[in-house]
Amino acid sequence: MVQKRMSRKRRKPDDINPNSWMDTYADTITLLLTFFILLYSFSTTDNEKLKLIAAALKGQITGIPMKLEDVPDIEDEEKEQGIGEKSPYQILLEDIQEIIDKNGLTDTVKIREEDAGVVLQLSESILFDLGKADLKADSTPVLEVISGLIPAIENEIMVQGHTDNIPISSGTYKSNWELSTSRAVNVVKYFIETKGFDPTRFSATGYGEYRPLVDNATEENRAINRRVDILIVQQKEIVKE
Repeated sequence: MVQKRMSRKRRKPDDINPNSWMDTYADTITLLLTFFILLYSFSTTDNEKLKLIAAALKGQITGIPMKLEDVPDIEDEEKEQGIGEKSPYQILLEDIQEIIDKNGLTDTVKIREEDAGVVLQLSESILFDLGKADLKADSTPVLEVISGLIPAIENEIMVQGHTDNIPISSGTYKSNWELSTSRAVNVVKYFIETKGFDPTRFSATGYGEYRPLVDNATEENRAINRRVDILIVQQKEIVKE
């Protein structure tokens, strides 16, 4: 009976809030959301806004308010690191395009970019008569303009002849292979024999009908495929060990 009458100490309610983890969780989610919003803003904002964001972030990290002028210009940093600078290949491409435009040859000489380099695409009708490989007199002005490019560059130059898929019926050339090769050779001979350029820089190749730009289904497409490509080979960077 004594034991029953003994007063029992009541336990104090637990001071730990079982839901307190939600506050930390909510803060973490908010920080992550802010982080991803900043990442998105980096890809869409201009340089001035990026500087403002950078100033705010540095101020939060260091505890010292940052002024906008104290933050280095992002574009200047990229220039110092070589980011955004034009490569020699890009400069070459722009120079060629400028010369072609200035001489009114935009519709005559097409410029293509390939992994191997810059291609000057000349239609058959500019250089040759149908089924023949002798350069026409009308081709001289175009070749003169292209010749003006060559002394300014050191790149290798590959002249490539192409035809459509119609079998040739000429007695001089037994196949499109021979016709395309002869055309490429005659263009190279113009650069070497007429213009006096170093022959070691040139090569001539005939591909016949086997490297078309478009399907040979129509006459218009076949005319596109009958061409001479002058490839200015992109110089490979030498990796120093």
